[in-house]
Amino acid sequence: MERGRLRVYLGVAAGVGTTYAMLDEALRRQDRGTKVLVGCVHTHCRPVTKRLVGQLIGPLDAPEILDVDAVLVARPDVVLVDDLAYANPGNASRPHRWQDVEAILEAGIDVITTLTVQHIDSLSDPVREIVGRAPQDLVPDSFLGRADQIELVDISPEAIRRRIAHGNVFGPDELRPADADLFNSKAFAELRALLMYWMADRLSAGPGDTRGAREKVIVAVANSPTSDMVLRRAARLAQRSRAPLVGVFVTCGAADDDGNKAERKERVEHLGGTYHEISGIDVADSLVSFAAAEHATQLVLGTAPTSWWTRRWRPTVVDEVIRLASTVDVHVVSVEDSADRGRVGPLKVKGDVPIRRQLLAVGAGTALLTVLTGALAANRGGLSVATSLALYLLAVVTITAVGGRWPGLAAAVAAPLLANWFLIPPYHTFRINNGENLLELVVFVSVAAIVSAFVTIAARRAAEAQRAQREAATLASLTGSGDLELPEVIVEQLQRAFRLDGVAVFAGDGPDPEVMAAWGDAPIRPADADIVAPLATGLVVAAKGPALGADDHRILHVFLAQLSRAFEQQQLRLAASEADALGRADELRTAILRAVSHDLRSPLAGIKASVSSLRQRDVEWPDDIRDEFLASIESDTDRLTSIVTNLLDLSRLEAGVLRPVLRAVLLEEVVPAALSGLGRNAIRVVVEIPADLAEVNTDPALLERVLANLVANALHWSPDEERVTVRAHRSGPEVQVHVIDHGPGIPRAKREVVVQPFHRLGDSGPNTGLGLGLAIADRLVAAMAGSLELRDTPGGGLTAVVSLPTADTKDAQ
Repeated sequence: MERGRLRVYLGVAAGVGTTYAMLDEALRRQDRGTKVLVGCVHTHCRPVTKRLVGQLIGPLDAPEILDVDAVLVARPDVVLVDDLAYANPGNASRPHRWQDVEAILEAGIDVITTLTVQHIDSLSDPVREIVGRAPQDLVPDSFLGRADQIELVDISPEAIRRRIAHGNVFGPDELRPADADLFNSKAFAELRALLMYWMADRLSAGPGDTRGAREKVIVAVANSPTSDMVLRRAARLAQRSRAPLVGVFVTCGAADDDGNKAERKERVEHLGGTYHEISGIDVADSLVSFAAAEHATQLVLGTAPTSWWTRRWRPTVVDEVIRLASTVDVHVVSVEDSADRGRVGPLKVKGDVPIRRQLLAVGAGTALLTVLTGALAANRGGLSVATSLALYLLAVVTITAVGGRWPGLAAAVAAPLLANWFLIPPYHTFRINNGENLLELVVFVSVAAIVSAFVTIAARRAAEAQRAQREAATLASLTGSGDLELPEVIVEQLQRAFRLDGVAVFAGDGPDPEVMAAWGDAPIRPADADIVAPLATGLVVAAKGPALGADDHRILHVFLAQLSRAFEQQQLRLAASEADALGRADELRTAILRAVSHDLRSPLAGIKASVSSLRQRDVEWPDDIRDEFLASIESDTDRLTSIVTNLLDLSRLEAGVLRPVLRAVLLEEVVPAALSGLGRNAIRVVVEIPADLAEVNTDPALLERVLANLVANALHWSPDEERVTVRAHRSGPEVQVHVIDHGPGIPRAKREVVVQPFHRLGDSGPNTGLGLGLAIADRLVAAMAGSLELRDTPGGGLTAVVSLPTADTKDAQ
């Protein structure tokens, strides 16, 4: 039976329109007379999607679970399968939906399906780098490689955010916090670029392209945590080259358990490759021999950084493969820690030939001169003195080239003495009877000394060039750093450049000076330091470590100048901050005075009027009127108390006297306390907090005020029949709390304005307030090292997102 055809609509994330495109194509085929069956579709309550499904299946509900047996019985021309990466947890034989699709295709039925780039197996590493996590349900590249057509469904970040805000993508309560984060960050644009690259690699070879027949990629599989990274990189390389992928594991005679073998085999085949195991004594030789036997053109290996000593005495598998490979291109995938990349090595570089080479030259030179002297002495009748001295000169030049000046000079002294003793008559004496022989010896010694000097100068020039390169790299790293204004960063670079044991910057010269910046377990005191340099008025740099040369001091002065500039910038920023605080305080006082003219006087006037009326003795007020007066007094008093409390809090925040007491707190402890002050309105609030949510590092009292302000604001602007949702989830190193309402919302252009004091959207209502709720919430969250963001709610409304660091993130730091 002929296999069915597979068409995949591929997008960046859920909501970009892949399901719509699939349904639209199904309607076109149905209009042409094709028998279309809806296998499973997730409508997400979208009106447009439900309308399209209705045109296909009528008033029936869209199936969300794929029934393979029912599809095989119905035998349609084409079946629609939404969300190819969906997992089938209850199906042990086919745990993934793509396996269901494979069974349908094998039955000769065409399939149209949808997929997002995040679920492509070979892209899980870059996806994890972009969004901070990778989905567990992945579709193997081998399956996608058999697709007859993959069509890209693309949409811009601005367009998808507009669609979400209008409720055309997710229902009001269906948008998960993680999806909201994705659509509101640059990660969405980066995923789009990743999708474009993947599609470009797939489409780079059109019909008739025979590159795959010429290329074959072999990847070395290992039992290591980094093996999956190497495998995925090799899979992308094979896809880009349109070449088959072959994974090979070398056992080296060691028996490997079947569990590991099955896991390796499954992993390679999942990425579209074939798996082989070979045995051999030498891993590198086995890999190269296997690649030659398979006529492979590319060999991919993983490597980790090793020391020079290890590489010298025990070459790595990569080194041996590169040495042995002659007919295959070798690709080395580095798996080193990204934190170690980009670091500059030490500036101190030896200006002479290393001791190891000098000792090697002395030993080899001694043996060479001994053997050469014995050979010449045995044949001194057949060779002239000039010829013998020329051979000695060659030996001296060789020794000088290997060991530098001192071994060369020693050889230049020893060689003429040996020639005089063994080769120039009278033998076994140092007398020279022939003046020509004496001239030859003088020329020999002169040439040897000149060659030695030139070799030494060349070594010094090479060392100077290396040092200049390191200095340039250090200066480039220093000037190119994004944190040049932080003294701590410059101190760390100073330590790394000169390999110092410790560095510290002190203020004052007393017995216990203040440490301004330091690197090391304990600050180096000036009294114990090897290097002490004045930095600026009252500042001293103290460092302990190896002695610095004159050239090192030149670079040191650059660091000191940069440190001085950094501390000056700190002082200027502090002064600017104080001036800014004074300016804000003055602006705040002006705003308060303006607010007093209306917002404070109104409740006071109401209280005064009610109390004056109650105190009138010539009027007998009915009980219901007296109750109204008392209720008015209570309401105005509560309003006045709220205004004064907010003003006091804002003044403390602006003056910088509010100091949060941060500790690990569970949101389950804070949210109920924040809702307790809402009274009867609390029944309109829906709380969704996972039981396993991480603790946040915050001040519980201040966080309670923040949530109370945000929820009160959301309730105030929401219709009476609508509920406000408080939802929390973890996003990387933070916990996000979403306060979701379905009111009129706030236009994007005005969101920065409403978090400023005394700014509000409309002043028509009698209880609009001073516009301090969002301003206080924003500043309280900032004081707790968090952030407040205002977003659109799907279907209309405002979502206030409070992001706070988790307690485990603080502990890790």
